[in-house]
Amino acid sequence: MIITLLGLISGLLLGLTGGGGAIITVPALIYGVKLPVIIATTMSLFVVGSSALIGSVLRRKEVKFFDAITFAFFGSLSAPLGIYCGKFFPEPALLISFAVLMLIIAFIMFRKSLKTPLLSIVTKESLVKFDPKIIPISLITGFLTGVFGVGGGFLIVPALILFKKLDNKSAVATSLFIIFLISTSSIISKIKTVELDYALVAIFSIGSIVGMFIGSWLAKKINARTTQQLFSIVAALVGLWMLVDNIMKLIK
Repeated sequence: MIITLLGLISGLLLGLTGGGGAIITVPALIYGVKLPVIIATTMSLFVVGSSALIGSVLRRKEVKFFDAITFAFFGSLSAPLGIYCGKFFPEPALLISFAVLMLIIAFIMFRKSLKTPLLSIVTKESLVKFDPKIIPISLITGFLTGVFGVGGGFLIVPALILFKKLDNKSAVATSLFIIFLISTSSIISKIKTVELDYALVAIFSIGSIVGMFIGSWLAKKINARTTQQLFSIVAALVGLWMLVDNIMKLIK
């Protein structure tokens, strides 16, 4: 019951903001289910990836497939490197790094929520034109996905708005499809080296998919600023708790 509820919250965040599902999924699996980091991050890819696929299908009319495939291609190139580097991190160091990342994400998202949303007119040219500036953010997103098992939506959505001039709805929908593609790439790289409890994956995924349906519906009803600020507060609290907990473990 608790696992399904945690999955529901993960999918809800993903559906509302186009990112942030793994911010709940990874800590939930590590602290709630007591799974090792490597298994938790791999399982997170299954949960977040499947939910993102459902979300992109629900919003398929808003997905910009050219941008999604371009972003995912470069992200998939760096994901295996992230997986390789993640093997060399001691578990406390990996969790501290993840906690710091969460706090940075919370700050970026909250700061973004205070600014006036970018309302750009999207032309056909802007949807199909390749922008080289998207490459670095794609590579960073793929790397983080490999190391931490996060989808990277917190980076993808702002990048699509700033560089591709997409409106917020299209950016969120496109982000979901990108998360699915990059998560799939990372799963292929990890699956041969990690043994998973697929029954647990299924239970968590069901909750996450239900949350995605609810989140996608609520996204049409709730102000985007409110959802971003809510996500920022949750990420900051969880990140701070993980940071303090693991620093104390290192001290002991």
